[in-house]
Amino acid sequence: MYLTIITVTYNDKEGLIRTRDSILPLPENCEWVIIDAASTDGTLEVLEALTNTNHIRWVSESDKGIFDGMNKGIFLARGEYLNFMNSGDCFVRKSFEYVSESEPRNADIIMYDCMTVDENNNQGYARKFPESIGEIKTWACVQHQSTLLNKEIFDKLGSYSLDYKYLSDYEHSVRAYLDGTISFHLDKGVKLACFLLGGVSTSLNTTSEVMREYVLIQKKYFGHASKKIYVVNLFKRIVFYMPRSELVMKYARKIFLSKR
Repeated sequence: MYLTIITVTYNDKEGLIRTRDSILPLPENCEWVIIDAASTDGTLEVLEALTNTNHIRWVSESDKGIFDGMNKGIFLARGEYLNFMNSGDCFVRKSFEYVSESEPRNADIIMYDCMTVDENNNQGYARKFPESIGEIKTWACVQHQSTLLNKEIFDKLGSYSLDYKYLSDYEHSVRAYLDGTISFHLDKGVKLACFLLGGVSTSLNTTSEVMREYVLIQKKYFGHASKKIYVVNLFKRIVFYMPRSELVMKYARKIFLSKR
């Protein structure tokens, strides 16, 4: 298996360094493609300092957002499988080495487990691993940080839609699920990645917009939006108006973790 790791970044120098340190040194059968949206915070210096090798490539130019950058990465990728490890997220190193050295399962989309961390590297709750891929009808259970996707999927379904700012990866996974010929494998025994909390799709400030996209996607493909999404959105809206709402969310996550 040859694996392409795609990292999209914009004005997140420290996040990129965090991601870099979990990817390098690259295993022999991997390449790293970085798509920077013309950052101005010192990110370019980090990119220029990377070893000049055929297995590490980067571009720095303006784009139309996260998913436009991810699409650029797909176009440049030479790997059989792709992983999207965007700036700030990182691999669990031992798991990364194990997965990259293993023969891939006979599946188009291979999903591994994922943990959450905050900006201080404090481990949070585990992203609830789906019991079956059918849970995609209710939430974005395919976490791109901990998933390997056969590049041929994008030849078949096309690239990520730019109609969605936050959940285009979810919409693409739904299309893959409904296609009927694209296979999924769930490997719950390996924690492959750490998902950084506070990104654009998990911030309290974007709750309403993320919810709107969930509803649009679920109604389009399943005919209705799941009740779970409405409950989660209600909780986040209540928390949003509390004093020090991010702190409230932090303690809520700790309580959730303690009950697992």
